[in-house]
Amino acid sequence: MKLLEDLASKLGLKDPKYLLAIAGGVAAVGVLVVASRRTSGSSKPRKEKLVLDSKESLLQTLQELTSQQAQMRSHLKKLTEEVSSKSMSLSQACKRCAEMEMCDPLEKYGLSNVEFNKVLGEYEDDPAVHEAVAVLMGPPPNGAAAITEAASSLTPTKLLDIHKFMLAEYERLASQSDKGSTNASIITFAAQAIVAGKAEAKYKVSVEDIESAVLVHQGALNSNPEFSEINIRMQKAIAKLMGIPPSA
Repeated sequence: MKLLEDLASKLGLKDPKYLLAIAGGVAAVGVLVVASRRTSGSSKPRKEKLVLDSKESLLQTLQELTSQQAQMRSHLKKLTEEVSSKSMSLSQACKRCAEMEMCDPLEKYGLSNVEFNKVLGEYEDDPAVHEAVAVLMGPPPNGAAAITEAASSLTPTKLLDIHKFMLAEYERLASQSDKGSTNASIITFAAQAIVAGKAEAKYKVSVEDIESAVLVHQGALNSNPEFSEINIRMQKAIAKLMGIPPSA
């Protein structure tokens, strides 16, 4: 699937399956921006399965996913603040996450990420689909133009240190036997909040600052073998949190 492979390459991902397989709004702060999934706390009825039998229906779904990004970022910011102020464990964060109302265009139509990725592969050579997925997987609307003074102080070396710290936290959480939920979306989103909160507290910068700095130094970071290795290990830790089997 050249479309997914190209996008994975641009985002520094080793395996294209991580593009839409990893749940949550922002994973691995500044490295992965991914599609969200609805938590299990909602009692809303699920609609009949949507048939993506045209480019137009696929583009509409991608647009819905993109519109969810801002909402998911807001949910993540709120949960991060709560997790930090109350020193929540992963189990506690999962419980709070399950109470938050989050809607996923894929799940509401009965589509799995695997099915959606398969449809994307069928339109791998379509420029409009390429552009829509790039917008979905890309930076927030303001992008690097919204860089703050704190973000400008983050050098590639400092960003490497921050991601080393985040990697250690993700691996620690992934190794826990009792994660407080069996829902991969909830576990991953809660873990993101915990890691983001600890990174903010340790380095005195916000998630947005880290994301902006990563965009500014994207070239230097992508060419750094150590950063690439951290990124790969972080993907594996998040996949382990979700219960995704390791790649062969």
